[in-house]
Amino acid sequence: MGLLTRVDPAVAYPATTPKMGEAWLHNEVRVQTYTALRYHFAGRPDCFVGTDFNVYYRPRPRTTYVAPDLLVSFGVDRSALEADVSYRVWDAGAPPSFVLEVASKWTYRRDRRRKPAIYLEVGVDEFWRLDAAGGEFYTPMLQGDRRVGDHWVPIEVSRDDDGGLSGRSDALGLDLHAEPRRLRFRDPQTGLWLPGPDDIRERADDAEARATDAEARVAAESAARRAAEAEASTLRARLNDQNGRTPP
Repeated sequence: MGLLTRVDPAVAYPATTPKMGEAWLHNEVRVQTYTALRYHFAGRPDCFVGTDFNVYYRPRPRTTYVAPDLLVSFGVDRSALEADVSYRVWDAGAPPSFVLEVASKWTYRRDRRRKPAIYLEVGVDEFWRLDAAGGEFYTPMLQGDRRVGDHWVPIEVSRDDDGGLSGRSDALGLDLHAEPRRLRFRDPQTGLWLPGPDDIRERADDAEARATDAEARVAAESAARRAAEAEASTLRARLNDQNGRTPP
């Protein structure tokens, strides 16, 4: 392993490699899920949320890597991983605990046939698959497996009243809810949905509007105070003139 410490990881273990472009829906769902989980775990410096990031699980050969659509790791240095060029399990200190693959026509077969064995070797605790097209590539559209020893055990997924599918992720401590074109997360402790990109943007806009309103109120109160002080000063001057007194 001594030789590995002298290898430039940016060259030996690059962040990404050329590949076919994904469909708009695939990328949209990936951004939605990444944003929701990144926001949810923002207060934990030991939690790294990544997307389409090369995960190298053997030092040699250097082509031994996998690039999950979404990964979540615990017990790692988030800032160090965010500054790194790739995710090398032996450097990170822990493998991803949660992995999600979003099906596309270029990847869904590999996600089902080859990825399970790879993620077992990586040391992933949960491996989830989503068909955001609603069943175009496999049924049910949400599938999850939990690692038990050296094999996968299916995670129970049930149908909701609204027709979507839900399953519990012990790795995240969250419920996953899938429906065509979207995957959402819910905190079972509070019953609240994790905000997605649109929700976060709306909250930011509301906060900015409230801040603007508050600034406007402060400015108005300050102007009113100055006007009142000026009026009081004018009144004192008038009274002093009437009384023939020189104002102090």
